Amino acid sequence: MNRRAVLAGSVAISLAGCLNRGGGRGNRGSDRIRETGDIELLIDGSEFDLSQDKFQSENVDDESLSFHLHEGDDKWYMEGESRVTIAEGLDLLPAFEYTQEDGTRRLTIDGTTYDESEAGTEISSFVDGEEVDPAEYTLADGDDLRIEITTDGS
Repeated sequence: MNRRAVLAGSVAISLAGCLNRGGGRGNRGSDRIRETGDIELLIDGSEFDLSQDKFQSENVDDESLSFHLHEGDDKWYMEGESRVTIAEGLDLLPAFEYTQEDGTRRLTIDGTTYDESEAGTEISSFVDGEEVDPAEYTLADGDDLRIEITTDGS
């Protein structure tokens, strides 16, 4: 029973910085954003497990407050002084790398690269069910983000 209380307390404390909208230490007044939304990543129709420790800000050295994930939920978090695009956000996640050149998208996740220049590979981004350009769309509080990767292996 005590173990559950400690675990629940640890999760609550780790999320406190993302959920606190007050004027506490680290907040520079109302000019700082603290926004969140749901995130889902599908590869060939199967949901990718973003809850792995290596993707969570609590477990990595190279976290970014500008766009990150936390343990215990399926949400993205954005903190700081300016919003980021989907492309910028993905590129900020640990073990992710996103590039787009001449309209061709490339997303690397934990060493596996999905490249639209390869026949049969598509990388699509959806916000609230509508397809958007990840390099152009700036995320906002409450946006439901879904990334779909399809390969000819699907």
